[in-house]
Amino acid sequence: MSVLRRVEADRARRRRLAELGFVPGATIEVLGRGGVGGLVLAVNADTRVAVDAAGARELRVQEATRG
Repeated sequence: MSVLRRVEADRARRRRLAELGFVPGATIEVLGRGGVGGLVLAVNADTRVAVDAAGARELRVQEATRG
C-alpha cells in the first residue's frame, strides 16, 4: 500500500482525479494492471478506479510504513 503525495497534472486533470479520490494523503493500492500500461487502483480501500498509463504516471506516491 502507498500514500499519494501529489498529482502532477494540469488543473482540469487534477480536479477530475480529486473527484475520484486522488488527493494528497489518500491510500493507494494496485489491484491489477491493464494490457496497455493502465492500472486498477483501490483508493482509500473503498473505491476502485481504473487509470490509463498517462494517468498513472501523474500520481506521485510513497510506500506506506507498516506499524
